[in-house]
Amino acid sequence: MSKPKPRALVLTKDGLHYRRAVFINGLKTIGFETKDHISDPGPQDVLVIWNRNFRGAEDAERFERHGARVIVAENGYMGKGWLGGNWYSLAFGHHAGVGHWNVGGPERWDNLKVDLKPWRMNGTENIILGQRGIGERGLKSPEGWAEATQARLGGRVRKHPGRNGNVATLEEDLTHATSVVTWASSAALQALLHGVPVWYEMPGWIGAAAARPIAEFGGSRCVTTPHGWRCFAGWRGQCGRLTRSTTAPRSNNSSGTAHERSH
Repeated sequence: MSKPKPRALVLTKDGLHYRRAVFINGLKTIGFETKDHISDPGPQDVLVIWNRNFRGAEDAERFERHGARVIVAENGYMGKGWLGGNWYSLAFGHHAGVGHWNVGGPERWDNLKVDLKPWRMNGTENIILGQRGIGERGLKSPEGWAEATQARLGGRVRKHPGRNGNVATLEEDLTHATSVVTWASSAALQALLHGVPVWYEMPGWIGAAAARPIAEFGGSRCVTTPHGWRCFAGWRGQCGRLTRSTTAPRSNNSSGTAHERSH
């Protein structure tokens, strides 16, 4: 009797940006049978969702209760259009750094040849990054977080462009920044690339290794390694594995899927 195929349920949206057909093709290529519904998931099965909220959160909990794996997709951590590509983040279980993934070494990040600016040692503004408050229960930014943080720490709140389309670009907004405070924003990761020190509040945030917790605000400005730069020795490897560009070189998989083989 032949062993049944592992099954996959893909719950990302149908729009081109969400790459549902690409996920389905990739899963079929590596041996999964894709389904429109799985009522009895098992340890061999997998669920693919976009973020972990609404229906996706309920299905994720149901799959995990039965030992199945959950893959959470989202826009790339540096922005979906970073470096002219089309970037996505993937992790098992959760988004924003709380999930699990193969960290690997720094080679993939180094190959991107990202220009890391030196730490900014001057400036006049503390920028607090507002967020939309959407996402997984327990991880999303609390209601009114930016305003409450402004009252505690001072500074200027940058409204989220998804809710306020007329805001300045991030680079313009960082012109006079001496520090950035975030709950768990991808804009804070971009601030790090510009050399602006960052403080964060969400436990487990993906940028934590290169920043400081908000409880330490006003203390040491920088995180350094023995080489004297912003702890990207560990963090760059995480982002190199967590992000995927549809324009980046692929593995030996000619089907054009979103699957990447880890070595």
